Amino acid sequence: MKIFLTVLLSIILNFAEAQQLDSTHLYNKKYGIKSYIIPAVFVAYGLSSFNNNGFPSSMTVKKYRNENYGNFENSADDYIAFAPGLFMLGLDLFHVKSNSNFANQVALTGKSVILTLAVVNILKYSTQVMRPDNTSENSFPSGHTAFAFTLAEVLHQEFKDKPLVYITGYTIATTVGAMRILNNRHWFTDVMVGAGIGMAATKLVYATHQYKWKMNNKGFLPIIGSNQAGFIYQF
Repeated sequence: MKIFLTVLLSIILNFAEAQQLDSTHLYNKKYGIKSYIIPAVFVAYGLSSFNNNGFPSSMTVKKYRNENYGNFENSADDYIAFAPGLFMLGLDLFHVKSNSNFANQVALTGKSVILTLAVVNILKYSTQVMRPDNTSENSFPSGHTAFAFTLAEVLHQEFKDKPLVYITGYTIATTVGAMRILNNRHWFTDVMVGAGIGMAATKLVYATHQYKWKMNNKGFLPIIGSNQAGFIYQF
C-alpha cells in the first residue's frame, strides 16, 4: 500500500509541475510545486505511520485511544465535517469579501469534493484496509477527514487575507479527523492521508478552474437607523 500511495503522490506532483509549464494557460502558475508541499507532507507522514511504523505509529495511537478513550462514541463528526462549508456560506451571505463570487465558489467546491471523494473511494476499495473496529475493509483513507479538509482548503483559498477564517476551517477539519480516531473508525494513517488528499485535490481544482460566471450581489445587508436595526436580504 505504501508503494501504491507513493507512486500516486509522485504522479500528482509531476502533473502539477507539468501543467505549470504548459503554454495553454489552463493551469494557474501560482499553484506550483511549493503549494503542494504541505499536502504531500501529510500524505508522506501518514504513510510512514502505517501499522507499527513511524512515530507515532497507527498502532500506538490506537492503543492510546483504547486505554484512555475506550468508551468514546459520538456521531458529531458526521455533521461537523460540513461546518467549514456552512461557515463560508454564512460569510458570503453577509458579503464578506472573498476571492471568487458565489457561482464560482459553488463550482469550485463541487469539483473539489467530487475529485476528493473519487480519489478516496478508489483507494478505499483498492487497498481494502480493515477498520480499527473490524467492521469493514474500507478504512484507508478517511473520507470524513478528506471531505472536511477539502472544505477547509476552499475556505483558505477564498479568504487568504483573513487568517482567523481559514484557521477556524482547519481547526474544524482537524477536530473531525481526531474524532474519527476517537470513534475507533480510522487509523492515524487514514486521517493524515485523507487530510492531504483533501487539500491537494482542492488546490488542483483551483489551479485549473476557468472563471466564467459573473458576480452577483445576493446577500444580507445590515440596516441601522435611529429607531431600528436589523438585516435585509438583497436578491
